[in-house]
Formats: sequence, C-alpha cells, structure tokens
Amino acid sequence: MSKKFSKEPLRGMRDFYPTDLREVNWIKSIIEGIADIYCYEEFEGPLLEPIEIFAAKSSDELVNEQSFVVEKKKGERLLLRPELTPTLARMIAKRSQEIKKPIRWYSIPICYRYERPQKGRRREFKQVNFDILGEDSLYAELEIFNISVDIFVSFGATADQFQIFYNNRRFIDAICELILEIPEDKIPLVFKILDKSDKMEESEFEKYVIDSFQDEFIVQGILKLKDSDGIKELLDKFDNIPEKFYDSEGYKEIKSLEDLINETGLSDYCTFSSSVVRGLDYYTGTVFEVFDTGKENIRAIFGGGRYDDLLSLFSDEQLSGIGFGMGVLMFSLFLKTYNLIPEFVYERDFSDTVYITCVNENVANYAIQLADIIRSEDFPCIIDYKFKNLKSQLSRASELGILIALIIGEEEMEQNKVSIKNMAANEQKTINSEDIIEEIYKILDEFEEKNEIEDN
Repeated sequence: MSKKFSKEPLRGMRDFYPTDLREVNWIKSIIEGIADIYCYEEFEGPLLEPIEIFAAKSSDELVNEQSFVVEKKKGERLLLRPELTPTLARMIAKRSQEIKKPIRWYSIPICYRYERPQKGRRREFKQVNFDILGEDSLYAELEIFNISVDIFVSFGATADQFQIFYNNRRFIDAICELILEIPEDKIPLVFKILDKSDKMEESEFEKYVIDSFQDEFIVQGILKLKDSDGIKELLDKFDNIPEKFYDSEGYKEIKSLEDLINETGLSDYCTFSSSVVRGLDYYTGTVFEVFDTGKENIRAIFGGGRYDDLLSLFSDEQLSGIGFGMGVLMFSLFLKTYNLIPEFVYERDFSDTVYITCVNENVANYAIQLADIIRSEDFPCIIDYKFKNLKSQLSRASELGILIALIIGEEEMEQNKVSIKNMAANEQKTINSEDIIEEIYKILDEFEEKNEIEDN
C-alpha cells in the first residue's frame, strides 16, 4: 500500500478555499477603493531579496530569528520577504530621478515570518502596505493616519473599537539624552525594552529594565515611559527638564503632530503613547500602532512609522517616507470580533447567472454556442454537463439561487430556439436564440423593479 501524505498544509501556512478567499478579496476590494480615492498606486516586488538589505536596517530578531533563509549556493543568502519596506526603498532608489514626488504607493503582497503560529499570526500572510515618500512635512503623517481611520470606518468600525497610539522616536531620543542622560550607545536598548513592554508581565518588565540599567534614576525614567498616555502627563513626571529639551526636534515634532490631530478632527481616533516605539531599526520619527480597544485582540492590529534614510542602503539620496503594514488576517479577526463581516461575503451571488440545462448530451454543442453568446455580453453562465433529468438540473439551479434557466432539448436545437425560465416567477417560454440577450435583460429588469417596489 502506497504512503499517504498529510492533508494539512505546512505549519503556519493556510489553504484558502473559495469561501475563505471571498472574505480576503472582499477586504482587499474595500482597501483598494480607499487607495484609489487617496491616489495611491499599486506596486509589487519579488518574493526573494538579499538578506543584506534587511540585516542593514531591520531588527536582528527579524532577520536572524523570524525569517525564512534560502541558500541555493554557498555565500548567497536570500530571504523570503518578511515585510516590504526594504523592497520599496530599493525599487524607488532604482528609478528615483524619473518618479515624481511625493510618491504614494500601496501593495498587498504575501510575506513570510518564521515564528510561532498563534491567533492572528501565521508564517505566511497577506499584508496591506501604504507608503508616502518625498513628503517631509507632518501632513504625510496626517494622511497616513487618515487612511488608517478610513480603512476601519469603511468596514463599520467606530472610535470606541480601535485607536491609533502614536509616538516619536526622536522625542524618546531627546528624553533619553537630555532628561535621563543615557549614553548614546545605550539608547537603542531603551527602544528594545519599550518594544517588548506589552509582551511582559509588570514584574518581568521591571526586572528586565533593572537588569539592563543599574542606575535607579534611569530605571525609574524608563518605567515612566511605559505608563504614559499623554505628552503633558509624561513630562510632568520628570523634574528639572532642561530648556534645550523643548527646543529638540523630537519634542517639536510630537507637539506639532498632536496639534494637527486635534485641529483636523482625528483626536477621537488617535492617542499618544510613550511605550509605542516599533521594533524595526529603520524608523526615525513618528511611529504608531493600531489596537483593538476591547479585550479580544490584545496585540496590535498593525503599525508603522517614518523612515528618513532607508534609501541610503542603495544610494546617497535622502528621501523621507512614512507608511504602515497591516496583516489581513489580524484585521479580519478584528472585523469578526465586532461582527463587521456580512454573511453575503461568504456566498457567491448567482442571481445574474444564466444556468443552461440540457435534456441529453446530443445538445451539448448547441448549449456551448449559446453560452458563448451569453458570456460575450459579460453574463456569468453555467452549463450542466451531467445531463440528468430536467427536474434534477432545475433543482440544482434553484439551490444556487439562479434567476434565469435555459432549457435545451433536441427540438429547440433543430429550430434554433431555446426555452427560458424565470425561476422566481416560475414562468417559462420558448424564444428564438437571437433574442436571448434581450430576454435576459428583460427578466433581470423586471426582477429589480419588483425588489425596489417591495423595499419601498
């Protein structure tokens, strides 16, 4: 007896059956509509990239622990892309002189991360990416925040269900350098500590900070960074803040962004959080994460931030950008938590589909000719090739929710005619084949008018 292989996909991967894909494609279609109204253009890059472009700017954890590495020949190490930003930077650097700025691009690629599969996280996943490059002002941040809010609101979510928690890495730099007086080479450790804060118990986090910094003043300062949800609230916790702190780029940026958020009506959706720093090393300014405000989904739904020197990997050009990456699966879990995915998404609508039944196989070629005519007018069409009795075929059409069925027998074929049945009205008549499209439109129009009258 031959060996039988497992029917399950690889761990962390997923099979998408038609019903599953309907959900994914429905989510994608709405997000693509948002991309269109903000004038973002779609791009795509290769699945494999050199490991070096991720190692140079992404975190060590992402490259060394969470990536799928391919080594086809000795010395050439490639990654299955764990995210898209380095690819975006490489593509723009290649054609930067010919691309008009600012650049508004989006993509919904498949990415890979070798990490423990859990709720909302798989090793293979689709990720929505929006980026704007070549716009240095904070209005770029504002636009990205607006897009993020519009995505949620377009699916029916409210400010009570999600929040954008934002911060600024230059602001945290200024606190570390000018208030806590942490040595410059130790500041990256602060970001690493804060990035892990929401994944630890309180006691575990405090021990991590103490083990990392033995200085009590610094330890207490980092603990204050973890627990502050307002800029003023945070700064009020520190004594003797030097005047030059208020002149720092980081403080000015975070205050200006806060003002813009309040002035443009986004304050219901956006909250400052000093513990949000993002774990990727290429972020330089504004960073943010979007959370479900309920108890169901405790991890960030997605996050992003500003990167000022990512193109330096490929050229001497300075081009700032800001963007985000959102896993479709995590967003789907959020939508399901609040019952924001309608039932119709999971079922195909066959109401405009024409179903052709055949009394026997002798009329199959005639049925195919009729189907070609129908499909040429962009109507979906199914031919029943089982050639069972007509009652069985019409029953199958009824199960699918078909409105229009064609019945073809040998007499219809010989006379170049067809019997057309309105399944909703249970009315049937025989017509010439050249009149079939006109009759289809007539039945559909009558059905639509009847529904409008009933709705009113």
